[in-house]
Amino acid sequence: MAILVLLNNFLHDFSAAGWLFGSLLLWSMMRKDISNPGAGRFITDTLKTVLFWMRISLAGIVVFGIVRTLAYKSYEWNAAAGQSQITLLIIKHVILTGIFAVGLLYYIRARKFVRKAVNEKIE
Repeated sequence: MAILVLLNNFLHDFSAAGWLFGSLLLWSMMRKDISNPGAGRFITDTLKTVLFWMRISLAGIVVFGIVRTLAYKSYEWNAAAGQSQITLLIIKHVILTGIFAVGLLYYIRARKFVRKAVNEKIE
């Protein structure tokens, strides 16, 4: 069972890293002025891929996070650290929630950009 918890924790952290990396990609891509139609298509297709992987990352954060929360006391609690580890977990999650919120803003902006590009191509 411990190896499954370890694998779950890895997948939770990997999913969080995926969200962070996707957020950085969106930030770097969405701040560019795209005047070349060929570049616009490339950016739109790339954004679709990044948005897809960010949805997968979000699902991983939630699913593996639930399992991690349920298994924390049995498999990760460190008696030597005591209640201090709870404070550190809260601080870590506040920081990561801020990162998530910024990523979510860029996610929403990128989705609007992709929808607009697809609608313009259809019309």
